[in-house]
Amino acid sequence: MKTTYKAQSGMKVQKDPPKGYRYNEAGNLVPVGFSEYHSEGDDNYLNLAALDSIVQAPYPDARIDFAEFRDQVRTVEAGPDSPDPYRQRQIVTVNGVDVPVGVGRGAYQFDYPTAKTAYNRLQQIADKRGMEYPEISDDELRDVSSLDPEIQDMLFTAHFAKDKASSVEKVLSDRANWADQWYMGHYKGGDASRLKHFRDLME
Repeated sequence: MKTTYKAQSGMKVQKDPPKGYRYNEAGNLVPVGFSEYHSEGDDNYLNLAALDSIVQAPYPDARIDFAEFRDQVRTVEAGPDSPDPYRQRQIVTVNGVDVPVGVGRGAYQFDYPTAKTAYNRLQQIADKRGMEYPEISDDELRDVSSLDPEIQDMLFTAHFAKDKASSVEKVLSDRANWADQWYMGHYKGGDASRLKHFRDLME
């Protein structure tokens, strides 16, 4: 049995919005996932500046901005010579052909499970404060390199800030802590040589 839905007289049928847009409560198309479309006075929207403020608020005397640590992690994860860190993807060569390996996408080399966790944490931060946040589709989380740079920065920040193995306080107090904090709170691998690599790139 096939059900056919027909609009009632005077009823407006709302089509699916184009990619990157959504319908607001008034039924108008508005961009999603890009905080530049929100006015600076929109205190109810969680953009990168608001997220940084939330993360740093418990440490008003910190002499280091979290953004500095984030920039260093981006350099390490995407590589110092990457022409476009936010579009970086892990590649392997098979029989002379470069093939994406399916993990390690974007400036912070998120795989799909980690990207989902990061987005969940971002939502938790926003929901706790009754704030709106960027809408990110499951397909976009599967390939973080497709996301706007600010959204990638937000995912990293939320993921790190709410991870039990990391400490924002240590990051903001001493750059000497950065390598260990990245290793435990983001990299989470077993290759200790990556610690030296991180430190070498800080010199």
